[in-house]
Amino acid sequence: MMEEKEVVLKALEKIDKWYVQLAGIKGEELLIVSQKEVPKEIEVEGRKLTVKHYSPEEYLTVITKDENEFRSYHVYYFVKMYMRKVLDLLAYLEVNRIRIDERDLL
Repeated sequence: MMEEKEVVLKALEKIDKWYVQLAGIKGEELLIVSQKEVPKEIEVEGRKLTVKHYSPEEYLTVITKDENEFRSYHVYYFVKMYMRKVLDLLAYLEVNRIRIDERDLL
């Protein structure tokens, strides 16, 4: 059986990966953040994977509301600048959560 990283990279070979900002996997589901539409399903060596697709802007909005949409996937492919945006956003959200918790304690 192929490792998760190999599955993600082989799946990206089947689409126009030049537009992909981030890609990960969770079980039989691929997460693909891309400027272009991607197929709903991709087959990699006989294994059918469903694809969860977001545009780059939409994905940032989604993880603002639910960061588990990022944390629950094993990310194996990303564009450095986009990953920096994602990590900066998550850090900002965490700092805000800590500030809110501190105010509640006072």
